[in-house]
Amino acid sequence: MDSDIYALVAKYGFKGLHVRLMEIMRDEFTYFQTQFQTAQLALPKLEPTREIMEPPKKKLRKTKVIKTPIVTEDVSLSLENVEIKDVIVTVVEKANTFRDPKEMKEFQKNAVEAKKKENDAVGIQASDVLTKENLKLWIEDEGHTYAWVAREKAGCPDTQVAATAKMMGITSRITKKLGRAMTGN
Repeated sequence: MDSDIYALVAKYGFKGLHVRLMEIMRDEFTYFQTQFQTAQLALPKLEPTREIMEPPKKKLRKTKVIKTPIVTEDVSLSLENVEIKDVIVTVVEKANTFRDPKEMKEFQKNAVEAKKKENDAVGIQASDVLTKENLKLWIEDEGHTYAWVAREKAGCPDTQVAATAKMMGITSRITKKLGRAMTGN
């Protein structure tokens, strides 16, 4: 069937084939409508009624209240033995928090380039890292993404990691979930 379709496309072009198919389908549709259209049934006349729609009710979460006994003791404090220490607080921002996809892509690109330079300096190629055992460990067992493997281990594009993994029969959890969502399983 595909070869016939490609032959028609080659002979008439996509546009010509599409226009003619639409004409044929329109003619067939009008024919089937006349053949299978049922007679209109006389329905009893209904008086319009006004229904009040209630907004959906929100589910209330049950919260557990843990009661702890209150213990009161007389405590006297003295300021003589109190030491005051300076505490330095450093705020570490999570490296993977991005505001938009451009930032994320830039981060991925820079990390891949850095890992590639690091691997080149040691003499490691991406194909040395992308073995079946490594990919199975990182992707299936540890649950990392193709982008993570590309960024943290291989220093190559994530599409190359995905293609290599697919060739070896290894799929990530995300890909499996997407596949199940597409098939409805």
